[in-house]
Amino acid sequence: MRIFRYVCLPIVLLLLSVPADASLITFNSLGTFTAAAPGLPVETFESGLVGAGGVTTCIGPLSSGAASPCFPLGGLLPGVTYSSIADPSMVVLGSGVVGNASKVLGPNMFASTFDLTFTSANAIGFDVFSGPNAGSIVISLFSPANVGLGTFTLPGVFGGSFFGVVSTSDLVGRVNIASQAVPAGELVDNLRFGTVSVPEPSSLLLLAVGGSAIVYCRRKRILRG
Repeated sequence: MRIFRYVCLPIVLLLLSVPADASLITFNSLGTFTAAAPGLPVETFESGLVGAGGVTTCIGPLSSGAASPCFPLGGLLPGVTYSSIADPSMVVLGSGVVGNASKVLGPNMFASTFDLTFTSANAIGFDVFSGPNAGSIVISLFSPANVGLGTFTLPGVFGGSFFGVVSTSDLVGRVNIASQAVPAGELVDNLRFGTVSVPEPSSLLLLAVGGSAIVYCRRKRILRG
């Protein structure tokens, strides 16, 4: 008699966890990112002056130090500035517009890309939306001196994807987000950023790999008399 059972084997899916620059470790899981960079402040954009399903536009750049139609004075966390590239118009969307469960921020024009500029950060993580449609998202990282540190592409899905990075050497001065969807849109939520003590790069890589592990089950035949 032949009896089949399923045997599950761990397989590592190394998605976005091996960067082009060995000093950058990237994460596609919030859990593994927060394990590597715990205790970071989180910008939720919930101070945005917009209701559920609504749209509010304003002119960037935006920061904690200036009021705008999108956010009140001091409504954003200090240490980061938000800029729309190609056109200064920006937008804060209420929940439910692009599959977002809460308020999100990004450029107002589809032709623009989105810059996040940091005062001091070597660890950054956020939820990112490609716009009204799914499409890949290109994320480029730069040092405070505007030297390119690495470029990564992740799938942008309706409802958002997570991207996180820890730099083991340079600070990250700027992140540029460029959606490849049609029409393109770059919207972020739940931005975590700051400086953390960096463990050995090999330990960080293990965390990134562990967060991307999947399980593969294969059918195994057992013969019984």
